[in-house]
Amino acid sequence: MHVSAFGEPCQAPTLRCGFQSCSERRHVNAKETVMALYAAYASGDAQRIAALLHEDVVWIAPAGNATQVALGLGQASDAGAPTDGNNLGRDLIVQFMAHNFARLFVDAKNEFRSLVSDGDTAFAEHRLSATLPNGRRYVNDYCFSYRVENGQVRHIREYMDTRGGWAQVFGDGPPSTLLDFVRR
Repeated sequence: MHVSAFGEPCQAPTLRCGFQSCSERRHVNAKETVMALYAAYASGDAQRIAALLHEDVVWIAPAGNATQVALGLGQASDAGAPTDGNNLGRDLIVQFMAHNFARLFVDAKNEFRSLVSDGDTAFAEHRLSATLPNGRRYVNDYCFSYRVENGQVRHIREYMDTRGGWAQVFGDGPPSTLLDFVRR
């Protein structure tokens, strides 16, 4: 017996993304797609993550956020008004979630507060708790907006407490790269 992306038994083998077929992927709602994406993130499987991301996906995160700076993908001076300079495309999203997230956020735990959807849009609110490579504890609340097209995530917008995140990652000291970003 096989298990779908939602943890339910199914008769047919599943695709890397967790769906039984490409047609099943096209007929799921935004909430189911986002749930499958979080399961793929948790697996660390680059192919499974990529299968759920549209080839033109864009992840918009606050400019100059501590995560990007800690991984050498941004600088503190990037903070300020939103720009397109810090947006992540499909390859960087896959590389971040499959090969870097668990290295930066050790023993990460997501506590979901809500996951709601309307049409092709879903919103996820959760608290991330982890230990950072510098030994500091990290706890931050996040809200993500997802737009889904044919069972794939096309657009991600991230909201978080950037100042609180910055203080937890770097404290009062100068920002520095905690880990080199790994690309495989």
